[in-house]
Amino acid sequence: MNNQLIDALAQTTAGIALFDSNERIIYANPAWEQLITGVAEEDLLFSETELADGGMISVCFVKPQAKLTHPIELPASANDSKIGTVIIADDSESNRMVARRILQAEGYGIVEATNGQTVLNMLRRGVTADLILMDVEMPDMDGLHTTRRIRHMQGPVAQTPIIALSAHQSRDWNVIARQSGVDEFINKPIQRTKLLDTIRDLISRSPDGATPTARLSPPPVLRSKGARLSRPERLDPPASPVLDIRTLEQLYADAGDEGASCGIDLFINETQTRLVKIDNALSSDDLATVRDEVHVLKSTSGTFGLRQLSDLCETTQNFFEENDIDEGRILALSRQVVQLAPTALTALNLYRRSRGWGSPQRTQ
Repeated sequence: MNNQLIDALAQTTAGIALFDSNERIIYANPAWEQLITGVAEEDLLFSETELADGGMISVCFVKPQAKLTHPIELPASANDSKIGTVIIADDSESNRMVARRILQAEGYGIVEATNGQTVLNMLRRGVTADLILMDVEMPDMDGLHTTRRIRHMQGPVAQTPIIALSAHQSRDWNVIARQSGVDEFINKPIQRTKLLDTIRDLISRSPDGATPTARLSPPPVLRSKGARLSRPERLDPPASPVLDIRTLEQLYADAGDEGASCGIDLFINETQTRLVKIDNALSSDDLATVRDEVHVLKSTSGTFGLRQLSDLCETTQNFFEENDIDEGRILALSRQVVQLAPTALTALNLYRRSRGWGSPQRTQ
């Protein structure tokens, strides 16, 4: 192809790629690469034409999104909001509750979602949000994939400010999130002042200041299983304290006594269910489920001050992200998570009860 044709293809918003007779890609314009990596296949249209030499030229478009005539009904708190409506997308009910308490106390209207697909459905059905709090890792559709889909939607909704929330602490994950189109990245556990300042800043910005859509390489995924080791490993637990009292005191300050206590109850119930899922997944060699559940437990246990459990989950998660996973070590660490968690939950529940014992409203 001559340079003039290449320049023309590079400028078009349609994705265009040229394949040889062996179906190997010869040329792809920037739009093709962005669409293929940033939009789900069911949202794409392909028009393919065979060439005389056996090759093929393929043109890719994003399907137009149909406007639905029956908008979804919002909770009263969202409709009555004076300062803005925030969608909180997180598969953990306890994490959503903590964020909801913080934001409602400031006057924000709240709409909740448990996964990325629900967020997309809301936006397509007419929910208008001033900002989205997007957990990075959720079932069915993760936060980064959801963000890329939103950035390709038609109209002003594509410019909705998005804050990515993640228990990943590394700079790499911050960069990955921003490359997917998020405006800001906040580590979990959420700090009230940081969260509120970031939300106010993003909502106050003009649409012209929104972050442009960017292409993203996929986040790390679980590789194929390695050879199973015949003998289990014995590993020392992290040296960190079981309870991080400062984190818990900050939680009570941010969410209020009632909000923090309710959040702890939700977290304990969630975690008990999560431990059963991890145990069952270990029995059936379902390492993908173990990885997903351990990641969520790392995030939620950090939010509720279970430092030792959170650190152990982080260590386990790090082994999942290696190129050649050490399956024996992962199994040992995951079993240790299941063994440590009940003790940590008992300590957390005792702390919650001790707060109640000191309350003058409580009768013995």
